[in-house]
Amino acid sequence: MDFLSLPVQNAYYIGEKYAKLLSKLDIFTIKDLIYYYPVKYADSRDIKRILDVEISNNNIIQGTVSSIKNIYTRSRKVITKANVYDESGMAEIIWFGQEYIPSAIKEGNNVIFSGKVYLERGKIVFKSPQFEVLKENIDPIHFSRITPIYSQTKGISSKWLRAKIKNILDKIVIEDYIPTEIRDKYNLLEINEALQKLHFPKEFSDIESAKRRLGFEEILYIQVLFHIRNEERKKRSSYRIEVDKIRINEFIKDLNFSLTKSQVRSIREIYNDIKKGIPMNRLLEGDVGSGKTIVAAVATYATYLNHLQTAIMVPTSILANQHYNTLKKLFDKFRIPIQLITANTSKVNRNAQIIVGTHALLYKNDIFNNLGLVIIDEQHRFGIKQREDIVSKGIYPHILSMTATPIPRTLALGIYGDLDISTLDEMPKNRISTKTYIVPNSKRNDAYEFIKTRVEKGEQAYIIYPVIKESENSELKAAEKEYELLKNEIFPSLRVEIIHGKVKNKDKILEDFANKKIDILISTSVIEVGIDVKDATVMVIENPERFGLSQLHQLRGRIGRSDKQSYCLLFTPNTDNERITYFCKHNNGLELAEYDLKMRGPGEIFGVNQSGRPDLKMASLLDPEIIKLARMAAPDIIENLSKYPKLQEKVVEAQEKVLTIN
Repeated sequence: MDFLSLPVQNAYYIGEKYAKLLSKLDIFTIKDLIYYYPVKYADSRDIKRILDVEISNNNIIQGTVSSIKNIYTRSRKVITKANVYDESGMAEIIWFGQEYIPSAIKEGNNVIFSGKVYLERGKIVFKSPQFEVLKENIDPIHFSRITPIYSQTKGISSKWLRAKIKNILDKIVIEDYIPTEIRDKYNLLEINEALQKLHFPKEFSDIESAKRRLGFEEILYIQVLFHIRNEERKKRSSYRIEVDKIRINEFIKDLNFSLTKSQVRSIREIYNDIKKGIPMNRLLEGDVGSGKTIVAAVATYATYLNHLQTAIMVPTSILANQHYNTLKKLFDKFRIPIQLITANTSKVNRNAQIIVGTHALLYKNDIFNNLGLVIIDEQHRFGIKQREDIVSKGIYPHILSMTATPIPRTLALGIYGDLDISTLDEMPKNRISTKTYIVPNSKRNDAYEFIKTRVEKGEQAYIIYPVIKESENSELKAAEKEYELLKNEIFPSLRVEIIHGKVKNKDKILEDFANKKIDILISTSVIEVGIDVKDATVMVIENPERFGLSQLHQLRGRIGRSDKQSYCLLFTPNTDNERITYFCKHNNGLELAEYDLKMRGPGEIFGVNQSGRPDLKMASLLDPEIIKLARMAAPDIIENLSKYPKLQEKVVEAQEKVLTIN
């Protein structure tokens, strides 16, 4: 085992006590520690002369300690006092309750102090400042420089992290897996230099060059693997699906609406793929309500006309039923046999040409005989193994993945580098933007009255809660408890029902809601995707701060699905939450995704468990230049991978992580 792979307690002056604290920051090995990147930087280069300090502001001074001692009060509390001077004058330094200070600072030491300055009794006084004792011929770590600031936890400060990281970086030499010729070609720093400049930059330009190198490496391994998989895919054979444009256009004309330009463009891109003898691997992304299902239906119909089957795999039985019912209506006049497969399915129609289902599809070996197309909806919710299992049901069928989570182009290229991407960037013409408002507690009853008036007009409402049951010491509203209150006291004259993940008859409840047998549906985020009820025009979301922006946008997408004005009401005690305020002002999913990416990084953009994803600590997916460089370098590296055994080793090591991406 190499030094970097050792448990972090094996690092210099750390030990088991601090290793336990570091585990709260997801730092377990020495490598984790030196790759624990700063979240921001403070410019502490502005050292003032003592007589030039600004009273009542934070200042940094550097001086010599002339005296230091602890003074004990009658109640045995300790006050530490020191005097420090420079060429301009003298200041007094005071600490409270820090008895150890005289053992850290000695008379005659040259020390930097940073803290708030007061003027007392005509004296310049620093109270409880941070400090760093300077050593001869050694640059300061914490002050008089661009200082890295890290995410902290109790017992682990940025100052502590700086000292430990500096100690390690000064004592080791890390082997660079990126060959010199690649670094030279793309103007990249050597790895040791990059880490030094990231943690201890001399100029702000050092930080950017370090991020460029480290970000490149993060993306490179992903892009190399994508390139390998793309090349493997091109060697496979697939069905050539001939596109009968006359019959398909008749199907499209039969719809009671016109396709948007982006739908037409996406359909054309799919046509071009499925006509080839190479398996299609395309991602169809679009905002909630942008019409992905119709595009998928056209691809399904083209497949059917070639006497081939289509499998549509979705993550939940609710969504499976929704797709099944939608496709039944679309294809009813064509009498295409459609089968719904869920965990409860007992009878299987072996003549089915369209099979819609959950992961239960993976266990039905006797239903597929000529599978030409696999459509995977909300594809990021499936692991790579599940997706490979469904693909193995046919002879390399074409794959169309779909996601309703809008993805910034940069992020899409980084995460889905081995997929071709079609984007639906328009909404159907009859859609009216949903109005979104923050509702404080004082206006709650007014909001309930508003819901009553909408229901009286024949409309319906959702009320969403973050949790099912109430728990101790929680201020969150819980669905089950609030259901009783809403049903019996707030809306006694209305038909109120509840649905959540543990309810057994979910499909029946949703069917009743769609058929207007329910006025108000109380729910958790279980209805986040796939529910399409035209008369649902009001959505209340309790404790919206507990949901990700992507999830809030998906929930809001359950309303506003007709030509009626819809309203999303956010019940929160925190009415000045910046993220929630942004959500209120923006209906565009792509804008929300970009904001979420900038605020929270790529790890949470999908609102799902990200374990197994590669480390993207540099948020390098935000940088199109880095992605472009890595994509350019990937083919070159693959061609010469045998020349770079260490890099080849890293690629193999990264493979398992990246397999969960798409």
